[in-house]
Amino acid sequence: MWVFRTIGVARCSAGVSSLARCLHTCPVLEGVTKANLSKLRKKTGFTFVNCKKALEKFENDLEQAEKWLKEQAQKEGWAKATKLQDRQTAQGLVGVAQEGTMATMVEVNCETDFVARNPKFHQLVTQVAMATLADVKAHPQWTLGWLKALHTGDELKQLQVGDTTLADLTALTIGNLGENIQIRRAMYYSVPPIPTKHIGVYVHAPVAGTTGGCALGKYGALVAFRRKNTEFQNFNAAELGRRLGQHVVGMNPLTVGEMPEIREEEEKKDEDGDKRDEEEGSTDSDEDETQMLRQTFLLDPTMSVGEMVRQQGIELLDFVRFECGEVEES
Repeated sequence: MWVFRTIGVARCSAGVSSLARCLHTCPVLEGVTKANLSKLRKKTGFTFVNCKKALEKFENDLEQAEKWLKEQAQKEGWAKATKLQDRQTAQGLVGVAQEGTMATMVEVNCETDFVARNPKFHQLVTQVAMATLADVKAHPQWTLGWLKALHTGDELKQLQVGDTTLADLTALTIGNLGENIQIRRAMYYSVPPIPTKHIGVYVHAPVAGTTGGCALGKYGALVAFRRKNTEFQNFNAAELGRRLGQHVVGMNPLTVGEMPEIREEEEKKDEDGDKRDEEEGSTDSDEDETQMLRQTFLLDPTMSVGEMVRQQGIELLDFVRFECGEVEES
């Protein structure tokens, strides 16, 4: 039985036609409960009008209304994705996810920094990062040894997230935000799961308030290293890895390079070396600028990275650096 508010009848007392209109519209308003409308808006993020339309269409069935809304948004997202696919995407974020000796680093691009700051975009980058980490975990042969594999956006779009794919989630986000969005790349990274092998992670310019096990920022780094001297006290692999990653982001080395000679031996050779450099010309300084172990340590200019890792009793094995929007050399 439909229940009509007194105020509704009062407003319709002006005439029979007005009363007829009131009798026609009031059941629809009562059929969509405020509780379900509020739940649907909170769960999906769609507008009041669209949520009301969906609940009316399915007679206040919350589950069916939500499913229909997502289907419509998906269709609209794919249409927009096709229309916007040629637009340049120079902004975006890097996402890093880690679990033990496994880590992944992804880059997702958009058109403007405004969208890069949107929580819906943050959610998509997090979903991409967590899907790639799950893909690593799903292949035991990858987690038992060394893994360093770069995957393209086209490969990543096929990854499953629940009952959908990253391609569908990207299209849905495009539909919501109205900009071209592209999954660009991901690095899969893993070291053997033994106590002396470690992966350090670092994200620069981090996005505040992000959750879901993923760190987001404009730059990211993964660093693999091995603990050589287990007698050192207060060894903190996570902090050491973070500091090495910070150096990678800030100094942008190209290779690990070779360990520098001990400082005392270098001092003895300085005078003769300087003379040879002047007479013959040397490329050592140029090499030092790109070899991580020979670079001045970003967080302590009194020593090189090589001297720092020697003091910490570790061996630097490898690193990867992502910069959002960077142009890769052909």
